[in-house]
Amino acid sequence: MGVVILTADERHYKTGDYIESKDIQYSPIKPNTTYIVHLNSIKEKEIERWLDVVSYRLVFVVETLPRISEKIKEKIIIDKSLMQPKQSFKREVDAMFRWGDRNRVKQMVDKVPIPLAISFLRENRIDDIRLWRLLADTTFVLPEMYSKALLTYGVKPINAQTKWPKKKKKEVERPSNFRESDIYWEQLVSVSAKIRNEIREADEIPHTVKKTMERILDWI
Repeated sequence: MGVVILTADERHYKTGDYIESKDIQYSPIKPNTTYIVHLNSIKEKEIERWLDVVSYRLVFVVETLPRISEKIKEKIIIDKSLMQPKQSFKREVDAMFRWGDRNRVKQMVDKVPIPLAISFLRENRIDDIRLWRLLADTTFVLPEMYSKALLTYGVKPINAQTKWPKKKKKEVERPSNFRESDIYWEQLVSVSAKIRNEIREADEIPHTVKKTMERILDWI
């Protein structure tokens, strides 16, 4: 039986054989292989679901520590990077977008986690198609030194206020009785009381659906 790890810094888990991705694309059952998964957030029930599946190491990379019961905390490893006070990286990010001395900028960019740097890049350089294509070829594929080099020497500095990423709206979790290809599931839930009741019976109620069962009138 393997171990599930929560961390904000995946660098020291990149040893031996490892697979890195933005979601779980492969079942983490290969022996002596570390699976590193980058997520915006994760819930306790998703962590619990993988406890008995992972063969060696499953590392979830998140920005903040989710709310977890003591029962689950005893079964996983919480990396110290999630226990430290949150750093703003304001000076480092300003350097990436505004400083002209790019060799000096490199020292600053090396301190910024790549997912955070990319979130700022999305707000401040969304139209730089060439840079985005290069990052798509390197991020989570090649060692992070290549992505850091692009973020250093590929970003043209301008003397303008750095825009901060906007807070994402809370995503509605898709109930398990819908396939991933059901892109209109939220619309179906909104118009069908029968479907809403099926979700309630499965105890997978999204925050947009009331918990009370609805009465359905059928025409004879």
